[in-house]
Amino acid sequence: MERRQLEYFLAVVDHGGFTAAAAALHVAQPSLSHSIKVLERELGAELFHRLPRSVQLTSAGDALIDSARRALRELEIGRAAVRDVTGLMAGRLDLVTLPTLALDPLAEVIGQFRARHPQVRVRLRQLEFGEGVHAAVRSGEAELGLADAIPRPADELESAPVGEQELVVALPPGSALPPKGRMTVGELLARDVVTGFEGTLVRDLLRAEADRRGVELNVVVEVGHRESALHLVVAGAGCAVLPHPLARLAELKGAVLCSMEPPLNRQINVFQRPGRLSPAAQEFQRLLLHQQR
Repeated sequence: MERRQLEYFLAVVDHGGFTAAAAALHVAQPSLSHSIKVLERELGAELFHRLPRSVQLTSAGDALIDSARRALRELEIGRAAVRDVTGLMAGRLDLVTLPTLALDPLAEVIGQFRARHPQVRVRLRQLEFGEGVHAAVRSGEAELGLADAIPRPADELESAPVGEQELVVALPPGSALPPKGRMTVGELLARDVVTGFEGTLVRDLLRAEADRRGVELNVVVEVGHRESALHLVVAGAGCAVLPHPLARLAELKGAVLCSMEPPLNRQINVFQRPGRLSPAAQEFQRLLLHQQR
């Protein structure tokens, strides 16, 4: 198999068809289609069902995806290692993160990295669940991923702590603070709450506390993106538990912030596949870990 064949195959997968893939790669569609057919002959199996207006992966095509991504990633690491020996830093760095971590700590580290290595293009993908971050790193779609720490390492992944964020309560504008200026979990559970879907960090924490106390969690609005909770709090829809960097943006729009009693923090880890990282990923990880010291 050639690198170009794998790139064409993944482009069809990612863009949903031959025409869109050819346009994205700036190649002629017949050339792309021919390359895929050659790959199918070499593998002895069809990779796509050709439908009138689209394509659909066959079981063989589905089985090839992860291996193709890993193969291209390893080729890029090898090329980058050669560039590193000659003193060059070029190419692309692929990262994946939970949305709130894109604001802090990633934004500042990406800025530092770009200032030092302006020739390296950074691609940052944001996913709502930690499992998605782990899967993107495991498959080779991204080299590094940021997500909440988990009790045990994700399968086939290595991780390192990069810091923590305080979780605070954001209240609608004009809200009065609790008498002591801090809010207990019990007081929070008595309020209207804006939070994410089941499976998100804060929702699961609040659900566990509500179950432990034998009370109902009063979720008035469920949101798919944490940033949406910020605007809903400002609009008066309810209160929300947010990472402090995001809550500060709500405060600028009039929301009232309140710490938890006892304090509630989220632990953040950086995840990678075992083995050698590309020089760009090594440098980025070094900056990320250094910032948290």
